[in-house]
Amino acid sequence: MISKVKIILADIQDFFLMSYLAMMRVPSVLRYRRETLDQMNFIGIGALLLVLTASLSVGLVLALEWGTRLERFGAKNLMGRIVTISVIREIGPIITGLMVAGRTGSKVAAELGSMKVTEQIEALKAFGTDPLRKLVVPRQFATVAMILPLAVLADTIAILGGYFMATLFLHTDPSIFWISALNSLELKDITIGLIKPLVFGYIISTVSCYFGMYTRGGAEGVGQSATRAVMYASLSVLIWDFLISKFIIAIL
Repeated sequence: MISKVKIILADIQDFFLMSYLAMMRVPSVLRYRRETLDQMNFIGIGALLLVLTASLSVGLVLALEWGTRLERFGAKNLMGRIVTISVIREIGPIITGLMVAGRTGSKVAAELGSMKVTEQIEALKAFGTDPLRKLVVPRQFATVAMILPLAVLADTIAILGGYFMATLFLHTDPSIFWISALNSLELKDITIGLIKPLVFGYIISTVSCYFGMYTRGGAEGVGQSATRAVMYASLSVLIWDFLISKFIIAIL
C-alpha cells in the first residue's frame, strides 16, 4: 500500500515537473515550426470531420428532446435560448475536448511511447536535442491552437443542427429561434465557451505527452500509455469543465 502511494506521488511529481519545464520552453516552438505545423494539421484538419459530425448529431437530438417537451407547454419560443446556451457553455467544448482527447491523446501517447521504448528519445538527448522542445512543446502548442477553432465550429454546427430541427420538424418560427438565441447570450456564456477549449487543449496535450514520455515495458507499455492517456485526459476534461463553469459564474 505504501509503495503504491509512493509511486503515485512520484508520478504526480514527474507530471508537474514536465509541465513546468515544457512551459518554460514554449518559445522554442518557433524553432520547430515544421513539427508544430504537422501536429496542427493532424489535430485540426484530422479531427474536423469527427468533431463536426458529433456536434451535428448532438444539436439535432438536443432540439428534438427539448422541442417535444416545450411544445406541451406552448414554450417553443425558448428553443433558441436553450439550444444556444447549452451548446456554447457545455456541449460544444465538452464534445470537442472528448473527441480530441480520444483521437489526439492516444496518438500522441503511442507515438512518444514508441520513441521512448525504442530509445529514440535517448538518442535525441545524446545528440544534444532537448526532447521537450522538439517533441512536447510543438504538440502542446498545436493542440491549444487548434482546439479553439474546432470548438467554435462545433458550436456553430450544433446550433445550426438545432435550428434546422426546430424549424423544419418542430415548426418553430425561424426569427423567434434566432431572437431567443441572441437575446439569451451573456458575457459569461461566451467567456466560458472560449476559455474551456483552451484549458482542455493544454490538459489533453500535457497528459498525453506525459504518458508517452514516461512509457515503460516495451510494446505492451505503449498500449497501456495510450489507454491511460485517453482515460485521464477525458476525466480531466470533465473535471475542469465543472471547475471552470463554477469559477466564471462566481466572478461574472
